[in-house]
Amino acid sequence: MRGVADRFQTANPGIKVEIEVMSWAAFGQRWPAARAANALPDVAITLGRNAIPMSIAGALHSTEPVLKTLGGPETFIPGLIEKSCKFNGAYVSLPHYVHSFISVYRKDRLAAAGLPVPVTWEDNLKAAIAMTKPPEYYGNILKLAKDDYAGAEFLWCMTQSAGGHFYDAKGEMLFDSEPVRQATEWLAEVGRKTSGPGIANLRLADTFSLVNSGKQSMCNDSAAIIGVAAQDAPEVAKNLDATLMPSKVTPGYQTNLIAAVLPKGRNSEDAQKFLAYLFAEDSYMPFLTTIPLFMFPAYRKADMKRFTDNPVIAAYPNVVKSTLDSVERGVMAGMDFGLNPFAAPVLTSGLIEDMLQRIILNDRPVKQEVAATAEKMDRLLQSIRSRL
Repeated sequence: MRGVADRFQTANPGIKVEIEVMSWAAFGQRWPAARAANALPDVAITLGRNAIPMSIAGALHSTEPVLKTLGGPETFIPGLIEKSCKFNGAYVSLPHYVHSFISVYRKDRLAAAGLPVPVTWEDNLKAAIAMTKPPEYYGNILKLAKDDYAGAEFLWCMTQSAGGHFYDAKGEMLFDSEPVRQATEWLAEVGRKTSGPGIANLRLADTFSLVNSGKQSMCNDSAAIIGVAAQDAPEVAKNLDATLMPSKVTPGYQTNLIAAVLPKGRNSEDAQKFLAYLFAEDSYMPFLTTIPLFMFPAYRKADMKRFTDNPVIAAYPNVVKSTLDSVERGVMAGMDFGLNPFAAPVLTSGLIEDMLQRIILNDRPVKQEVAATAEKMDRLLQSIRSRL
């Protein structure tokens, strides 16, 4: 990104680009403070869902002028702009890059168990059980820390797979339903039979070390898991492959969008120029291949051959296909009916992780715990609707 900024400055004398790096988690706390201090940045790269509260607060410029410069919505992955970048009729972000939930597995351990690549929920659970050899390694280690959202996203994805939703387009509760109960029962089996100890303290980011160390045989995460393994644990990486998320009614399609937004900083015209420059060929493709398989192109004018010819990316055709198929068919977690203000508060509330802990670790009945969690979630949704 610094290299992109340096080239932009050379091409645009008189403009200086400063870059500040922060964690994904810190962004949600930083932008309101920056807005209060009249110090919003001109361009920001953030999780796609963060564009919604920023837009509600009036902290964003529309990205429509840049979208027109780049060629319009059709120059991005089909449907991506409408599903993931448009809120209340306005373009609030652009997809800088994408990835998706896929099912990553150890093909050596799967072959040793004599099992095919898993497709259904039943296949996936059977494979995870077969690839569990405690305490050496476990099939699929759930991450259920209450200050993280890995359990919530996984349950949402499997609820989608079962044909259900957490809530409707107006934020009305749908959680206490058969698809949610089915998905919860399945996750509970994964947790009890294939996850091992310590799941209450694990976070999504722990997946990297668990896979790289060989401790985890399967995971439901993005291709970034394989991209990092290729750099840090090549002996493990050569045994990794991936397929679509498990299927009940349909595979669990989930798109993860990293968005570019235009906060109301002090240099809006220069910000539009810089945002467009991020998608220039000599900017975009070198960035996407910084860690191969970590970031996938959202922009269709990008040179896909240059992307897929990267030697690491070329070594994992199933991973690339599964990721791109899922991006085209999926939506961001909680955004079943388009961008909405309910997803982030629900998914980051810890309610679902707390529920799954009680079911898996305390052997509580699924039907009772789903109903109790639905009541808590309904109060949260009512609070959001009243504030809106």
